[in-house]
Amino acid sequence: MNAMEIQGLRFGEGLPKICVPLTGQGIPALLSELQRVAALPADLYEWRIDCFFGDPLPVLPAVTERLDGKPLLCTLRTQQEGGQAALSPEEYEKQVTALLSAGGFGLVDIELACGEERVNRLVRLAKSQGVAVVLSKHDFKKTPPAQEITATLLRMKELGADLPKYAVMPQSPGDVLELLSATWQASSQIGPVVTMAMGELGKITRAAGGVFGCAMTFGAGESASAPGQIDAENLRAILEDLQPYNSPSPRGE
Repeated sequence: MNAMEIQGLRFGEGLPKICVPLTGQGIPALLSELQRVAALPADLYEWRIDCFFGDPLPVLPAVTERLDGKPLLCTLRTQQEGGQAALSPEEYEKQVTALLSAGGFGLVDIELACGEERVNRLVRLAKSQGVAVVLSKHDFKKTPPAQEITATLLRMKELGADLPKYAVMPQSPGDVLELLSATWQASSQIGPVVTMAMGELGKITRAAGGVFGCAMTFGAGESASAPGQIDAENLRAILEDLQPYNSPSPRGE
C-alpha cells in the first residue's frame, strides 16, 4: 500500500494514526478539553464542529495553536450522517465553504451524502487551500456487502479524496468480515483508506483495521464521538502489540 503524507504524517505506513475527537460544546469546555487531551497518544485531532455551540471560525486559531504542531481534521457532521448539525445540503456546503475559506488547518471531512456536485466544489476549494480531504460515508443501520463498500471507497478516491472513509454498523461477525475484506480490497488498489465497524461488535476493526489497510483510527479522549471508540491510551497499547502485523513483511517471508 502506497503511503500518503499529510502535514508530516505518513498514512499507510507504520501504525494506523490515532485521531482523538474534540467535542467541547463551548469555548471554555473546548479549551479545557484541549489541555487535557494533550497528554494522550494522538497523532492528530478531529474538531467536531457540529458539537460546538456558536460560530467556530473565530475560535479556529485558538484551537490550532494548542495542538503542538499536530494536524487538525475539521468535521461538520450532519444529523443524516450521525452528527448534531441539522443542515440541508445547501446549508452544509455553505458552512464548509466558509470553514475552508478561513483555512489554517490540515484536513477537512466532506460528506459524500451532500451530493457529488457539491463534493466536487468542496474538494476543489480544499485543494486550493492546501487542505487534505477525508471524504466520508456512514451507515448506522447495516453493513453493505464488501463489493459495495469497496466500490464506494474507490469512487471517493476518484472524486478527489485523500483519505476515503466508510463507517458501518455490523449486525453479525460476518458483517465485520465484510468491512475488513472491503478495506483490504480497496487499500490494495488505491492506497490508504479509513474504515471502521461501529458499536461493540465492531471494536476489533478500530484496533486491528491496520492489518487490512486502514490508515487511521479514532481513539476517545474526553468522550467518544461515535459508538465503539476505544480509549486513546488503550488503543495505542493495542496497536503497538499488533505492530508486527501492521508492518510489511521482509521480502522472502
